[in-house]
Amino acid sequence: MPGIKNSLEIFDKFIGIAKEIAKLPALVLPQYQDSAQDMYQICQKLLTSNENLSRWLYRFIYFDFRHPNAQSNFMTAVGEYRTMKNGPEFQQLKFSCSDIESVYYQHISSKIGDWFSNKQKMEEVEGIFKSLSEADAEMVSLTYDEVIHKLDAFIENVERFVDSGDFDNSERERLKFKTDSKEITSAFEKFSGELSVLVIKFAQIARVPVTIG
Repeated sequence: MPGIKNSLEIFDKFIGIAKEIAKLPALVLPQYQDSAQDMYQICQKLLTSNENLSRWLYRFIYFDFRHPNAQSNFMTAVGEYRTMKNGPEFQQLKFSCSDIESVYYQHISSKIGDWFSNKQKMEEVEGIFKSLSEADAEMVSLTYDEVIHKLDAFIENVERFVDSGDFDNSERERLKFKTDSKEITSAFEKFSGELSVLVIKFAQIARVPVTIG
């Protein structure tokens, strides 16, 4: 799945360089406070979209077909999922690359040369931010073509079993879905943990409170 791997690699590289930036002694200086705040904003935007998508994925991956009210609970979850797909929340499953780019050019891009004196390293860092701000195709592929497509297929397949009260086959399909989604869920969990740390770290450096955005 080269498309997925490319998407996950963009996240991974950004998180790696964000960790390096967070450790820079100079970042605590007053002239870089706005830069730290913008790094906080970018990390928070990525974390929010990651969690929005993960929340729906995990809701079905860990659905409890043993629950006495499994049938009604599943139908409620499916109803809420389909309502989400027809509302504004659907677009929030993917972060806006243009928003990331806008934040980057406010107080970060002009400071890269101050933070990394090595030309090769500076170009590497700039390239990572450029890839993130131009990753619309990769993020669409990951979010909608991969995760949402798989969720849709799982729900459509399991609905007929749930309708007839066949929870053994429902559970079998859930386990298959969980197995097929292993690479993505592992990556999402890893990124969520790392981005959470970065959000807190950059907020501390910028001396701003962590807010819900």
